[in-house]
Amino acid sequence: MKRVRLLIALILGVALTAAAQDGGDRSPAPSRFEAVDVFIDSGDKPLAAYQFELAAEVGDVKIVGIEGGEHRAFAEPPYYDPAALQKHRVIIAAFNTGKDLPTGKTRVARVHMAVYGDQKPMYVVKLHVAGSPEGLEIEAKASSEIAPAR
Repeated sequence: MKRVRLLIALILGVALTAAAQDGGDRSPAPSRFEAVDVFIDSGDKPLAAYQFELAAEVGDVKIVGIEGGEHRAFAEPPYYDPAALQKHRVIIAAFNTGKDLPTGKTRVARVHMAVYGDQKPMYVVKLHVAGSPEGLEIEAKASSEIAPAR
């Protein structure tokens, strides 16, 4: 139980205190909007907690919204630093103490972006930690892709 509390405290502490620097001047209006889906693949292990950073390393973007994932364990919007909205990067975290947890590759979040200018953004996702229901770190991989238009 102490490990679960420690993992939860770590995830919330980092997610709620992270702040990003703004990318600079922008054109008055975005040229388009797009959504980035973030996936975590925990293999055959149940995924109970995660923390990742999503950043646009190329392109001028602003984060305009964050949705939850596809599995009901992570369907609610995840925790993030509200100051990071309107920036080009964000740290996102979530945990679920229930028994119905995803395994394998699952979409854990959808991040909505306003894109400025003609340059195609390049998004990079870095998984900081993934955790089991017991509060132990598990091996997992994170990936991202542009969400299909609705």
